[in-house]
Amino acid sequence: MNAHTSFRATDFSATMRQRQWADASPQAMLCRRVIDETHDVKTFVFSAASDRMFCFNAGQYVVLHLMIGGAAVTRCYSVSSPPTRPLDLHITVKRTPGGLVSNWLHENLRSGDEIMTEGPLGSFKFDGSPNQKPLFLGGGSGITPLMSMLRTLTDRASDLDVRLIYCVRSPRDLIFRSELDALAARFPNLGVTCICSRKDSSWAGRTGRVDGPMLLRLVPDLGERTVYACGPEQYMKTLRDGLGEAGVHTRGYHEESFGGDRGGVAPDLESAVLSSVHFARSGLEHCCAPGETLLEAARNCGVYVPTGCQQGICGTCRVAKLSGEVAADDLGGLTPEEKSAGFVLACCSRARGAVLLDL
Repeated sequence: MNAHTSFRATDFSATMRQRQWADASPQAMLCRRVIDETHDVKTFVFSAASDRMFCFNAGQYVVLHLMIGGAAVTRCYSVSSPPTRPLDLHITVKRTPGGLVSNWLHENLRSGDEIMTEGPLGSFKFDGSPNQKPLFLGGGSGITPLMSMLRTLTDRASDLDVRLIYCVRSPRDLIFRSELDALAARFPNLGVTCICSRKDSSWAGRTGRVDGPMLLRLVPDLGERTVYACGPEQYMKTLRDGLGEAGVHTRGYHEESFGGDRGGVAPDLESAVLSSVHFARSGLEHCCAPGETLLEAARNCGVYVPTGCQQGICGTCRVAKLSGEVAADDLGGLTPEEKSAGFVLACCSRARGAVLLDL
């Protein structure tokens, strides 16, 4: 390769990096298309309004910033498209009864609309290691980040031994059903099993709960697999119990959960009255009201903290705690390593005494 060719290659790489949408600052996205997947699920196809390409890891999510009824609202949605197709980005949204954002998106977001997003974010990632035997376990709309992973592998014509077990309530709830059938037919190294938790006269496939015995029947080499799981919290709990019964080691297990309830954990009101939050970089101090979260304290002081699910799941509101103690009731939004490093989730943590945050 001569010097001129080398310069052109370097120049091209620099241009590509400039065009990549890969940082977590808010950016505009343009809705290009809306696809009806099932009776209550739609896929929204976006391009970057800045004419950039999307750069992310399969499994990650974006945070949507919306104005609904005059109020600012944020929500996290996993990316369902693969990073191998960088010109557009898909999110697949299930409409939930009473769901503010999912209902708004289904009823209002149309081709040509522009919204603000943050991303890519999240530590639930698939690296495609050649030594892996991936097992994807999805419950309901938890198939979305797994679909990004699966599409990445098939786009690359990977020869990895891949299994997907996808559980829904009924046949009408199967998202991407025709695509999954087509991929399984095209790639002999991909095994797809769909399971309905409820019996249905129109369903000839498997039914029941995905527990330990079922997993071992479907995947005899379960202990050799690297597991990527995503779904509602109750599904995830059953799954974790089943994998534990089957002897799967936690080092080969990766999960992303969503939904659920923090269980109505009552704050320690006495300590809350005597608590305060100090914001190191902002130089501000806030005396906490009973039950007030760190996120609420930050908002009351005008300190910006990015948020997503506000249930302790997504990890978007992760902040570094420099000193002090907090009471937290998160649902798995922090890894053990992040907790050891002093990070807390602002949406579901409450100060116990004086707390110093790196904000």
